[in-house]
Amino acid sequence: MRKITIFFIIVLMFIPLVGCNDNQNDEEAKKGPFSVATMIDSEGAILGNMMIILLEQEGFEIIDKTEFGTPDILRKALMSGEVDLVLDYTGSGQYYHETDNAEIWSDAREGYLLTKKLDKEANNIIWLEPANVNNTEALAVRKAFSEENKIHDMNDFTRYVNEGGRVKLITSAAFAENIKGLRGFEQAYGFQLSSDQLIILASGNTAEMLKALVEETNGVNVSLVYGTDGALEQMNLVVLDDPKSIPPVYLPAPVLRGEIYKQYPEIETILKGLFESLDIDILRKLNAKVAYDGMDPEKVARDYLEENGMISQ
Repeated sequence: MRKITIFFIIVLMFIPLVGCNDNQNDEEAKKGPFSVATMIDSEGAILGNMMIILLEQEGFEIIDKTEFGTPDILRKALMSGEVDLVLDYTGSGQYYHETDNAEIWSDAREGYLLTKKLDKEANNIIWLEPANVNNTEALAVRKAFSEENKIHDMNDFTRYVNEGGRVKLITSAAFAENIKGLRGFEQAYGFQLSSDQLIILASGNTAEMLKALVEETNGVNVSLVYGTDGALEQMNLVVLDDPKSIPPVYLPAPVLRGEIYKQYPEIETILKGLFESLDIDILRKLNAKVAYDGMDPEKVARDYLEENGMISQ
């Protein structure tokens, strides 16, 4: 009887230990949670949802913060740890770090590598491999306006401005004030726009700008656009060629806090195939589905991943 009693005591003592081990294993298997955030635009919403879907497929618990805010708000949130993984663009490194060689951001590979190096050293922020898609800045006009005034590139636009042509440009504050943006265009091509020829928005969301251009709101006849804007052809717009390549190269890339990367280095492998699969035509078509056709970004993201065999249907 005494042996049986001792046996049961040992069993009862062992049961909590088994429970503790199970809980410990559950904690070790848990991935996350951490947040994925993007800027307020169709491209951010689409690529952000793609990253979330791929990470969730691999067992991560993700907090969805897509369409989080403007570029400056998103960057501050990443720096403060309010968000953990974001979609950013390599050319933005010019705003984040000072360097004597501003021209380096006009080189796709070197610009990315410098941004990656500086952000890791200064902020413990990790840039993963970007897509080979230049979402650079440019100016666009309506097709009818282009044909009427024979404006197809920045040299033509300069001639038009200097001959006294009427201009009302809608743009973001960051582009208007940047030596690699509007100021760079003015210096390189030799024209000058006055403050009353500009409508400056705090946000870089071109959906609002393109709407104003197409509808000629407040006399707008020129707009800032990005290389992957989806509705350019559908809206009958002409992107003005930039023979001098003034704005930097902007390649979309996943960017995350070093603490998250150290804990989950497999994130790099999970997202690598997605960004390798993208090109400018693909992104324009995907963006058009949201910006022009009004489709839900999450559905556009999921459809693309399914069609390309990255997730099961």
